Amino acid sequence: MSHTDIPAPVGAPDLADRAEHAAHKAVGNVWVRNFMRFGQIARGIIYTVLGGLALRLALGTRGEDMSQTGAIEVIGNQPFGRTLLVGVAVGLAGYALWGVVRAILDPLRKGDSPLGLAKRFGFAASAVVYAGLLLFTVGFIVGSLPQAAESTDWTAKLLSKPFGAWLVGLVGLCCIAVAGIEIVRGWQGRFERDLDLDRRSAAECRWAVRLGRVGIVTRGIVFTIIGIFLVATAFHANPHHATGMDGALLGLLRQPYGRLLLAAAGLGLIVFGVFSALCARWLKIRPKK
Repeated sequence: MSHTDIPAPVGAPDLADRAEHAAHKAVGNVWVRNFMRFGQIARGIIYTVLGGLALRLALGTRGEDMSQTGAIEVIGNQPFGRTLLVGVAVGLAGYALWGVVRAILDPLRKGDSPLGLAKRFGFAASAVVYAGLLLFTVGFIVGSLPQAAESTDWTAKLLSKPFGAWLVGLVGLCCIAVAGIEIVRGWQGRFERDLDLDRRSAAECRWAVRLGRVGIVTRGIVFTIIGIFLVATAFHANPHHATGMDGALLGLLRQPYGRLLLAAAGLGLIVFGVFSALCARWLKIRPKK
């Protein structure tokens, strides 16, 4: 056999072509796309309920934890709640899959630059978070949910480890940095790049931008507060310092004009929930060609 008959080694361009083909195949199926779009609706429901919990506290009623798991518990405790949670669980699975697709196959073409890789890492982290919420939801449905852990449990465990305070502080700083990027992204309307608004009416485009701007900026502010609390927890080495979404919203309540601030945050989270649900219609799922 001559040297011309020897197959050429698979190079980087060939691997890139295969990855791109895999991305198109993964999100090209209409059922897969609809499955991932349904995930947007599930996330929207959770954030809408979460905003409602914040509003209720602003009005003087303290209920479940103001967190994503608390929102799931609220849904599950409604009439036919477990039936409703089946739909939420399906949606969470779809959103987790969308995170995996964005991170590994890069259908939105964020690229391999440092910024692009950071964004794709964020997509992977989102997939892990929503997979955890899916497990929590399934546990609630089947009735095997363990006793809810306090929001400070993971920080307490981490603080007990060598260099644990440094790690908690690093998580907090990363949370602040990512939230800051999201605030800028929302304020400047950069999220429009991920929306398919070309075939929408002018009025619908205006509402998409308004809802996205208010919702994304509000969520970014809340996550900035979470990051600040994590840094404070690390600095004081106090595992009982309030952290997480619930701690951030309670922190707003303790500020001057706290009820007004908390009500504004609750309304903003509701807006984000509505925007997320409508992204099932607006979001670009198919990768660019």
